[in-house]
Amino acid sequence: MDKIKNKKYDYIIVGSGICGSIAAYFLAKFNKTVLLLEAGETRDKDRIEMSGRYARTSRKTPGSPYVKENQFADSPDFHENIKNNNSEKNKNFYVFDIENNKFKNVFKSTYQRITGGSTWHWLGNVPRFIPSDFKMNSIYRVGKDWPITYHDLETYYCIAENEIGVSGNHEKWNKYLGAYRSKSFPMSEIWECYADTLFIKKVDGKSINGKEIRILPTPQARNSENYDGRPACAGNSSCVPICPIQAKYDATVHIKKALKTGNVDIIDNAVVNKLIENENKEIIALSYLTLNNNKVEIDTKTAKVILAANSIEIPRLLLNSGIANSSDQVGRNLMDHAQGYVTALTNEKIYPFRGPLTTSGIDAFRDGEQRKELSAFRISIGNDGWGRIKSPNAVVRELIIKENLLGSKLYNAVEEKVTRMIRMSYSTEVLPNKNNRVTLSDIKDNIGIRKPKISFNISKYNADAFEVAKEVCTKIFNEVGVSELSTNDNRDYSGAGHIMGTTCMGNDPEKSVVNDYGNSHDNHNLYIIGPSVFTTSGTANPTLTAVALTIRTIDHLLNNKITKNEV
Repeated sequence: MDKIKNKKYDYIIVGSGICGSIAAYFLAKFNKTVLLLEAGETRDKDRIEMSGRYARTSRKTPGSPYVKENQFADSPDFHENIKNNNSEKNKNFYVFDIENNKFKNVFKSTYQRITGGSTWHWLGNVPRFIPSDFKMNSIYRVGKDWPITYHDLETYYCIAENEIGVSGNHEKWNKYLGAYRSKSFPMSEIWECYADTLFIKKVDGKSINGKEIRILPTPQARNSENYDGRPACAGNSSCVPICPIQAKYDATVHIKKALKTGNVDIIDNAVVNKLIENENKEIIALSYLTLNNNKVEIDTKTAKVILAANSIEIPRLLLNSGIANSSDQVGRNLMDHAQGYVTALTNEKIYPFRGPLTTSGIDAFRDGEQRKELSAFRISIGNDGWGRIKSPNAVVRELIIKENLLGSKLYNAVEEKVTRMIRMSYSTEVLPNKNNRVTLSDIKDNIGIRKPKISFNISKYNADAFEVAKEVCTKIFNEVGVSELSTNDNRDYSGAGHIMGTTCMGNDPEKSVVNDYGNSHDNHNLYIIGPSVFTTSGTANPTLTAVALTIRTIDHLLNNKITKNEV
């Protein structure tokens, strides 16, 4: 510890998720020294143990394998935490601004504290943003324009796909919705699940609500063949919350690569609580707390500091430090993808739960003139029955309790229902809103740092999209042939786990926190990477775009050595 404390680093990175780990790797690859600070602990050797814990538990949530305190926001008593919102009994990483929340359910997306971050429990879907996502205000007069375009990121999208290992179909995705591709995916697409073939046969090519429906293989950060020393997907069906064989990418891949360079040191269980600046707005030191409340201060005078935590923890740190906020935009414009669902029983058996939780989707509604009035949305075809809405365990309990079935009658009834369960979910883009924000609460966590407080509401822009999405999904299901069709209440949206915004990029220092390379307008040696710099939420899972932006920032810091090396 003394050696690390007194060592001079070129870069100090806070957060070891996918963006922090990839940034550390590329910097180290080009001979920069890096200190990586992680609030959670390193548990990569525990993968099989954690997989077993998930298999054994009856309550299967994204947090099931990760039950250690201070490690996962979605603790087993999540709903109890909501009830105890303003109490020390609340074990969540954050609290909710209940008084200003108009909806039945509060912000639901969660995150982890563990080396490798939330890529441990992410689904692994990595479609790109499309060109119009970057120009929402110019094209549709809603939201904001990014200070960069799709073209500015395209090369970095290719590098990101190669680094994390993406399986996809180049021919089907190239130029779709205007998103051209200059390189093929590193691997061919993940094979479609059986339900997808039914949708392709019954729906593909048909027109619904004026859009041609195409069932496209979802680009995924999981191996369709052996890649980068990791095996091909074996269809374990536990992608959320854990892949037992690491066929699905997680950030420990790049942490290991970074450490192998010899240029990276990592300290885990280090919760950074304050950045310290001098009169010239230079970050001269940072402090972190250990889980037993020891305080350690690191000198940063010779280093650039890169914040790579999530979009809740970064504004928490900045607000707690009182820096980088001359624009009053730190914490504002919190975004997620508000989700809804439609479930049904197919007329023929489709045998879900074999393979990843989703392998195909419908992207036709991600763009169009309707974006002037309502949110664009992306539809995923589920391969996990009714998902979290009703698990096979819940089906069994219902048949036993409500219908008094046992023995062979129970077995046959479960087999008949579970093999026909299908869902479609739709993710709607949430526009930036200054009142959707992260502030500091008066409640402190177990090491004495003020918890973030979340204020978040869904607008009419999203609610109207929910109605259209439900209509579209209903029409698609009617083409497929289903029964027992059910939709969710518009006020009962779910979170996608896509936490974005709160330190948005822009050219105007009075309206944004960082520039297009993530450099703080206020502090020349402070950079921010990851989804917190997003200007808008777009219509796709944010991870690939966040990684592409990260590589673009690091390439800028390295004087374009990454892209020169690619050529």
